[in-house]
Amino acid sequence: MDLRDSLNRYYYDMTVGDLIQLNRTGGGELSYNSMMYLDVISYQQMQGGCTASTLAATLHITKPAATMKVNELVKTGLVVKTRSEKDRRVIYLTVSPVVAEALRAYDRPFERAAQAVEKQFTKEEIEVFCHILDAFSAEFMKGFSYGTAGKII
Repeated sequence: MDLRDSLNRYYYDMTVGDLIQLNRTGGGELSYNSMMYLDVISYQQMQGGCTASTLAATLHITKPAATMKVNELVKTGLVVKTRSEKDRRVIYLTVSPVVAEALRAYDRPFERAAQAVEKQFTKEEIEVFCHILDAFSAEFMKGFSYGTAGKII
């Protein structure tokens, strides 16, 4: 089995699965870009909080560009803004309950696949796989260069 073929197949399957799930959950009226923003906001929300600034930094875009997209998602009811109780200048972003449920449904095939792998492989094999995947991901992300405006070049 060739590593590149397996990675390409996995990426292809994930992309097609994303699009199928997007249509299945009624998100067909959303752009793929909007769905990815919602996914990033949801992930950062679980990691301690998402703001327009952290979103912009993660996506390597300008803060005004992130704010514009966030405001669009807020207007459609998909994202909720909440002012921090500790620092009133900070506004946290969360996905709406409807989006949170859709993302849980969206992740069910992923969870099912993870459970199947856990049954098929030993804990040590999975640890090695995770180490390889982390190394691959870190190296993959090094491949992106960003210009001064935050755009990928």
